[in-house]
Amino acid sequence: MERINQSLSQLMNRKEVREAYESIRRRTLNHPGVIAFLNAHPELEEKAIEIGFTKLSEYAEQMDGKTFIEDQAVIPGHQPVLYVDLRQIAIRYEETVAHRQARRQKEMDRKFKSLFLPEEVREASFESFDWADDARKIALREAMRFVTGMKARQKVNGLYLHGSFGVGKTYLLAAIANELKVADIETILVHAPGFVSEAKRKIRTESFDSFLTSFQHVPVLLIDDIGAEAISPWVRDELFGIILQYRMMHRLPTLYSSNFSGEELETHFSIDGSPQNKMKAQRLMQRISTTTTQIELKGENRRR
Repeated sequence: MERINQSLSQLMNRKEVREAYESIRRRTLNHPGVIAFLNAHPELEEKAIEIGFTKLSEYAEQMDGKTFIEDQAVIPGHQPVLYVDLRQIAIRYEETVAHRQARRQKEMDRKFKSLFLPEEVREASFESFDWADDARKIALREAMRFVTGMKARQKVNGLYLHGSFGVGKTYLLAAIANELKVADIETILVHAPGFVSEAKRKIRTESFDSFLTSFQHVPVLLIDDIGAEAISPWVRDELFGIILQYRMMHRLPTLYSSNFSGEELETHFSIDGSPQNKMKAQRLMQRISTTTTQIELKGENRRR
């Protein structure tokens, strides 16, 4: 220990090292934040200030006045805070507001999975939904009612939005999903044709069961453009059928959009119209119709 102290003493006697240290000392002790801290704690003795100088310097290096210098951070996203502990200078790190907001946004994004849909739906909102006519007002009112019920942790029916191309069905589903995301309610919004294609690919892998389970268990599932997928008995019975049966039994809400009315979607699910396929289509549609409020959206094609 004596040899170390002797080496340090010799090092400090070197002019360039001594000047560098004095520069750091002046910069630290003249730092507005350090001055404010020391003025707020007159009980600190000179010896305590000397012992705690490294803490003061650590603080000063990361703060420009009261502004945190992100590039100088010892812990990314966390700014230093000086305090007194047992009459000694101490330092702790607190998460910045910006870092907390960014982390919160990432957490919310993880709760909203949008699969096989364009990125622009992530910006959808109730405020920007066009409710120019009575049918659209009803759709918006029901969408808001659904979100309000979910926020209150009530058991609520899902929605079945149907209408022609480009009337805003997908947009309204995405707006619902965004509202739920802000409320910390996990959702999956999926485009039916892409979902079916991915399921067919997954069936050849060991991950199919977990893929299926994620859609069964998610608190709110939104299926966009159901009826546009390539239908087959497997898609109807082993994919949609299994997912929707589970969700109906556990009262987990499912929302849909479709270009088909309920009757037209049943015809789509009946495939070839044979008695057996008609019966299975009716069974699937019963799971949809008994768990949703059906709403028709009308209007001109807004995608043109």
